[in-house]
Amino acid sequence: MKGFLRLYPRSWRKRYGAEMEDLVDQTPGGPWVALDLVIGAAVAYRDVIRGNRILSAAGACLHGMSVAVLVQAIGFVTLLLVAQGRAGPTVLAVGPFELATVVRTTYFQLGPEFRALGLEHPYSGWLSDLVVIALLVLALAVVIATPRLVAKVR
Repeated sequence: MKGFLRLYPRSWRKRYGAEMEDLVDQTPGGPWVALDLVIGAAVAYRDVIRGNRILSAAGACLHGMSVAVLVQAIGFVTLLLVAQGRAGPTVLAVGPFELATVVRTTYFQLGPEFRALGLEHPYSGWLSDLVVIALLVLALAVVIATPRLVAKVR
């Protein structure tokens, strides 16, 4: 359990490290204690970041970039999934502006045994696609909610 204390910021460890080591030695180890130490380290880092204006601005910038990347990933995967079911090119346009075009290509040929069974495309399931979209949306929700969740931990 003492290994989790290394997750805390250096300034925090200098001030409270010895006391926390004694406390960890006295408590029985377990997954809940480990989770509490990890959450405590996140809160300690939050306090350090809030105390430094440059780190606070960098954290806000990183949060915004994470949200932007996840939104783009969700859009990209959705576009690919929509294009997957069409034979021709899929064009995403807003008015006269073409934003994206997806052309479906086949990198391998199906053998006659697959064609005889009526399997035109080896990829036929949407369940895994929906799982990917659901995971991306969940990640986006977690990233958006993280600042509020960390603020409530205190």
